[in-house]
Amino acid sequence: MNIAFQQGIEIIERLEENGHEAYFVGGSVRDTLMDRAIGDIDIATSATPEEIQAIFPKTVDVGAEHGTIIVITTEQESYEVTTFRTDGNYTDNRHPDEVIFVKSLEEDLKRRDFTMNAIAMNKHGKIIDPFDGEKDINRQVIRTVGKAKDRFREDALRMLRAVRFASQLSFSLEAETFLGIQADNALLENVSIERKTIEMEKLILGQGVKFGLELLVATGLHSFLPLLDGKKEQLLKLGDVPLYRLNNRSPVWTVLAYGLKIDKAEVEDFLVSWKLPKKIVKSVAENLLLMDKIQHQDWQSEFVYRAGLERSLEAHQVMVVLGLDEDTSKKKIYELFENLPIYSLKDIVFDGHDLMELAGGKRGKWISEILSDMEMALIYEETKNERAALKEWVYNWLQKYDRDY
Repeated sequence: MNIAFQQGIEIIERLEENGHEAYFVGGSVRDTLMDRAIGDIDIATSATPEEIQAIFPKTVDVGAEHGTIIVITTEQESYEVTTFRTDGNYTDNRHPDEVIFVKSLEEDLKRRDFTMNAIAMNKHGKIIDPFDGEKDINRQVIRTVGKAKDRFREDALRMLRAVRFASQLSFSLEAETFLGIQADNALLENVSIERKTIEMEKLILGQGVKFGLELLVATGLHSFLPLLDGKKEQLLKLGDVPLYRLNNRSPVWTVLAYGLKIDKAEVEDFLVSWKLPKKIVKSVAENLLLMDKIQHQDWQSEFVYRAGLERSLEAHQVMVVLGLDEDTSKKKIYELFENLPIYSLKDIVFDGHDLMELAGGKRGKWISEILSDMEMALIYEETKNERAALKEWVYNWLQKYDRDY
């Protein structure tokens, strides 16, 4: 068994010593069977939340009413331990009206979304698989536990999760599961934007993103995602882009905004509709502006100076992924940045006070104008960042523009 389960085994043994059943469940078991990297390790148990808290000295109540307690084993390690349960009615197509604690592992697994996620494993590595999830994993098929329409009407987010898993795992959807999504895709409107955003980002970064986007369109789910209705062709074309090469959120949304051909004036509305943080909205807008300049004028020292190194590298990454700038290397971006004579106005050795002194204390709009031109003169190496050279440049500027301050 994977060493990652070791401390979890200790939790299971403590629960068993106190007369309770306990098993590893969910994604960690699925990923173990697929020989994939394991993320969070969850444990399901017959113990109630109160019993869990009584057994372990360090716990955090993150949802005792739903059966979930965090058990802290070390400063770095913690495990979600959840009581076996069944769910009541889902009147909002998202959350159960109530949960009922039970003593049966199979009853607990029965309420889960897909067979590949309804597999348990005991502390010895033995698999408990009442719904043939391992067989579906081997077949590379995503299938709901029980009737698809029941699972999706309980929790509409499961439809988008199915497509997201298809993208991440390069699995297909079992026929009834696919048809169930098509039939009830409008229920996705009952899901919060925040949850849709999380799933969409995971879908985009999946190794099988092309297939994932094809499913998103084929099931009709795209029509119930913010401002994607009517973007069928653009979504399908994005499937040909190696989106999995992107490494954080702002490049992902920059590619989406560009690939979906969102009008410049509507980019902010598009991003805000997905409830993205202001920092991401700002970064995407800056990326798109820089990309537009580069496409028209190629990389220049001024662009790197204005944008900064981090923004320049991010815009470059997006352009490479989109196939818009395959000839420029990261090395060139670094060289342009490192060879800049200044990195901000503060670096100029001749400032506004010096200009006012030359003008006998006179203020005016001319100061900001000349500083702006001086900045570009330095960037394009028309003068040097030395006081004598800049003083001479100022006199020449005044004569050129026929100014007397």
